[in-house]
Amino acid sequence: MNKSFNATTLAVTAVMIALVAVATGFLPRLPIPGTGGYVHLGDIFVFFSAFAFGPVVGAVAGGVGCALADLLGGYVVWAPLTLVAHGVQGFVAGYLGRGKSWAGLVVAWIFGAICLVGLYFLGELLPVYGGYAGALTEVIPNLMQALIGGVVGIPLVLLVRQAYPPIEQMGTRPTWQEE
Repeated sequence: MNKSFNATTLAVTAVMIALVAVATGFLPRLPIPGTGGYVHLGDIFVFFSAFAFGPVVGAVAGGVGCALADLLGGYVVWAPLTLVAHGVQGFVAGYLGRGKSWAGLVVAWIFGAICLVGLYFLGELLPVYGGYAGALTEVIPNLMQALIGGVVGIPLVLLVRQAYPPIEQMGTRPTWQEE
């Protein structure tokens, strides 16, 4: 049994999935004309969950939360691509940024954003998402979405770390010990 995955990690992951889904699908979002996609505020919590709780929680919260918002919001065709793109974004940002200072978080955010934009671009090359023209149209909005996610997510996680230092251990240590 993986000792780092426990009830606390499960609860934190579920809460982060919910926050990502709400921020993605139910806070104001901006449709992107001609592509069927939209820009949302969910990346704030994708980055927050990755930086605060690590790569696994970041990947699950980012991928599942954003895909769930797509499913509930009528963007069903986008859900598989969203699951992968935001999942990888959360994993990479969490892997590179967990426990780091602001400079380390900025580096992790940049790499997470590159993964997000790059995976969306590659996926959007498929005809169902608009092909090459659709993929090009989405690059700038996806960059802006990732930019907002980092500009808000990084200060948010730094603030929460100051206000509640035990967040650094949440989801990483077992609630029981082997004898």
